[in-house]
Amino acid sequence: MKIVNKVILLFIILASIVGGLFFDAYNNAPSRFTVRFETVSSTRIPEQLNNVNILYFSDLHFGLFMDVYRLEKLVTLINNSGADVVIFGGDLFHSDTVNSINYETIQNVKTLLKEIKAPLGKFAVYGDQDHNNLDIVNETLFDSDFEVINNNNIKLRNKGSQSINIVGIDSEDNGNINIEQAYNNIPKLSYTIAVCHTPDTVTKIEKNLTDLYLSGHSLAGQAYFIIDSLYKPEYTSLYYRGKHLIDNKIKVDISSGVGTVIKDVRFLSNAEIVIYTLKHKEFQENTTLPE
Repeated sequence: MKIVNKVILLFIILASIVGGLFFDAYNNAPSRFTVRFETVSSTRIPEQLNNVNILYFSDLHFGLFMDVYRLEKLVTLINNSGADVVIFGGDLFHSDTVNSINYETIQNVKTLLKEIKAPLGKFAVYGDQDHNNLDIVNETLFDSDFEVINNNNIKLRNKGSQSINIVGIDSEDNGNINIEQAYNNIPKLSYTIAVCHTPDTVTKIEKNLTDLYLSGHSLAGQAYFIIDSLYKPEYTSLYYRGKHLIDNKIKVDISSGVGTVIKDVRFLSNAEIVIYTLKHKEFQENTTLPE
């Protein structure tokens, strides 16, 4: 009898754990935005950009499950992060629902995105969903003070002449990538961050001119079960989630995004924003901690 009681107790405990995980995945995790911190160091990151924070977020998919309430919560988190630069990695609206969003709601989206603070600039590239509604996406980003750097690049400076490069590449899924145009006039010896919605596009970039590759698109599976996942779109077959190192040089980092698709659920794939702190390597090496 005691064995039977122990089995029943174990079953109840396991059922409670599974039930708790199930409840969290559907009710809390989709809107529980986390902040992931990464340090990026290189001798080619100039001293004037030492300790500059670049915030990256992707895959908003507004209009499906992401609403004004969630977006307001996200914007507050972004503004509390102390970012100097904000980069959006694509899929602003969910294309299946954008036409049903009323004018007032779109104005609220613009107002909230405009409130995002980034003293050194706000930039964006297109995702696959964006190409289905480019007019409204461009209007929203422009009115929110985001500069689209699709198949283009900019020099990022911090109150001086020293700079790094940010390269924007179109989504290979539903877009039109132009690598030559995106890397036009990029100096060989400068530090370069490439941003592209689709992870697998990293195989086509200028590898000798790229140090860090930021991507999204996959939502890290959204609900990830180790051997399978809820969501695995095209152009994620080679690089799907997490961090990778290519040719012992290019660091690839795939964000799990902030929105949800198919179902409003998250499991083992946190909705996240990522903050990259730039470090001038010589500055780190020459600094000694106080005794």
